[in-house]
Amino acid sequence: MPTIKQKRAIQKMVENGGNASKAMESVGYSKNTAKTPQKLTESKGWQELVEQHLSDKDLTREHRKVLLQDKDLGNKLKAVDMGYKLKDKYKEKEGNTINIPILVQFLDGTKSNTNS
Repeated sequence: MPTIKQKRAIQKMVENGGNASKAMESVGYSKNTAKTPQKLTESKGWQELVEQHLSDKDLTREHRKVLLQDKDLGNKLKAVDMGYKLKDKYKEKEGNTINIPILVQFLDGTKSNTNS
């Protein structure tokens, strides 16, 4: 279950454009902890918050909207990209530094919690 501090941190991230370290410090995490935001973003509470506010179904729906429209595409694609990053839906291609979104499972409506 997410803590009050985790809930406040995610709200601050929304307000500041996604800077986790800055958000963490502003809600009371120590400077040392804020230097490693993975301590927050990899916690069970954080993952519950992300799923609660950005389900795979919601992300897929918005992605499809972006794919089918042509207005304000740049900002919408950035928002969808941030959603995929928050949900850790990028997969690193072996032997390469390019990250590839796992889109097939979203586009066909399936859902997987594995990072294989």
